[in-house]
Amino acid sequence: MFGFKAYFWNSDVYINEKYRFSSCEILTAYLNDKHYDSLSQQDYIYQLKYFKRHLTVSQDMDYQDYKNYNSTVYKAMSLTESLNKIMKKLPPYNKILGNQIVKLDDILNSYGYFFEDGLDYEDYAYGQFDEDTVNEYGVGEKNEMGNYSMHLYKFQLCEPKYIEVENDDIRHSLHELNQTISGFFDMYIKFVTAYFQVHEIYKPFLTEYFHQKETFPTGSETAEYFNDFNTSKAKNFIKIKCKMESFGYKALKGKNGDLILCEEIGFNDFSSFLYYDFFNVIRQNYVPNLCKNCGKFFLIKGSWYYTYCDRKLKNEPNKTCRDVGSKRRYDDRCKTNPIWQTYNRAYKAHYARYMKKKMTVAEFEEWSRFASEIRDRALAGQIPYEQYYDDIRK
Repeated sequence: MFGFKAYFWNSDVYINEKYRFSSCEILTAYLNDKHYDSLSQQDYIYQLKYFKRHLTVSQDMDYQDYKNYNSTVYKAMSLTESLNKIMKKLPPYNKILGNQIVKLDDILNSYGYFFEDGLDYEDYAYGQFDEDTVNEYGVGEKNEMGNYSMHLYKFQLCEPKYIEVENDDIRHSLHELNQTISGFFDMYIKFVTAYFQVHEIYKPFLTEYFHQKETFPTGSETAEYFNDFNTSKAKNFIKIKCKMESFGYKALKGKNGDLILCEEIGFNDFSSFLYYDFFNVIRQNYVPNLCKNCGKFFLIKGSWYYTYCDRKLKNEPNKTCRDVGSKRRYDDRCKTNPIWQTYNRAYKAHYARYMKKKMTVAEFEEWSRFASEIRDRALAGQIPYEQYYDDIRK
């Protein structure tokens, strides 16, 4: 239900052929989502595993599990519904799920044999119930074949010890029921696991390692950061196993209407998609970064390195974080760093000459390139400050 096919072309990803995203755009959305604290504090993975274990039906199941089955079902439905609401707000599930989510009560209604329905043999034998039948267990409903059954709202197990497991059909149905229940909870466990990995693995790798120099790292540096991260962090990329359900190629129409030949990969778990998408384009510098002004992640798209995003400010909608952040950063550098302070004063002096027509445009541009070059060399410690101070003022 939560699986999908992804089609990769350069720095674009098409989900189920039709929904286009930039690479790592989906990861960026999850980095900015605010549900991590509540999901971890309430230990959703533990709860999902608990429901998976206690809703499995067997002849020797615990008596309390049997007695509490209906209440456990509704607790599980409440938990999974809260996850559905989160998923429907996040890509790609906000595009592809729609109303197609299978719910636990739908699954259990497919195996009504194992539950009390309040009807007796005569009701079934003589058709003494229809769509108007209502009792404490559910309501009557008519299927496409014109036959009636009870749609259950109360899931009271028949006593497990009386389940006829020696009957091949019943034994097969019971096995199928338990497999379906297990698969249902496994889908949510995998989703929450992937969600946690975003905040516990991708986020620290990006903020503490990849962006530590506030510039694009070289290929060698990226590999070094990757190794250091995996060595020093208990939660790391080594534990993520990227599984592809299928792999191939398919021609799709791109954003300009031209045919593009895409990698077609089927993913059954969200974690595998995020892993492949991230490392597929990290070398192209398509990476999320944390804005130093608003504190939200934004996607750098491979050209210029930015430390501020282009979101509009709430109190100044005509300006962005990048507008105010870059100026603030520059001002802070000029106040605290003598190399930047000297550069700023020299720039203002030469710009004044240009405005007074004492320098041509070409001369000012030539000086700007020269000044930037020796500033960077001074910052790197390649020339002494005294020489830099004298040269940049010429």
